Amino acid sequence: MKINIKNLILITFCLYSLFFIVGSIFAPIFAHYHQFDLSGKLTAMYMFSCHQDPSRSFWILNYPIALCCRCLGFYIGVAISSFVALVKIYKISFIKFALLLTIALADIICNYAFKLNTGNFIRFLAGIALGVSFITSICYVYKLKKERK
Repeated sequence: MKINIKNLILITFCLYSLFFIVGSIFAPIFAHYHQFDLSGKLTAMYMFSCHQDPSRSFWILNYPIALCCRCLGFYIGVAISSFVALVKIYKISFIKFALLLTIALADIICNYAFKLNTGNFIRFLAGIALGVSFITSICYVYKLKKERK
């Protein structure tokens, strides 16, 4: 793997996302084992990046994960797609990209504009779609920049 600016950006996003995934999942695990200070600090660390509504979160060991389902899905989508982009050529057609983005936006519109509860699993899938779309956008912008040179 050749280190260039694109790969450096992808590595950064992958590590950043893994930080959110691991920390948010360990918060309820620490709470379960009565490490409430550590659990609280982990949960507080993510409070400015997610609303952390327990009713919109997955639960582990009777405690909510420190990120809502959509945010957790977003970070998982970013981590997986950036890793895939690093280890092999990452190509996704415009149609697939548009479909992923449409699915994610449909869920968000249903939740906020129409006040429909699509459920945590759908929110999670929409988050993954947003994360993959985010990395796809970065790869596409880098490709356009490279073609212009």
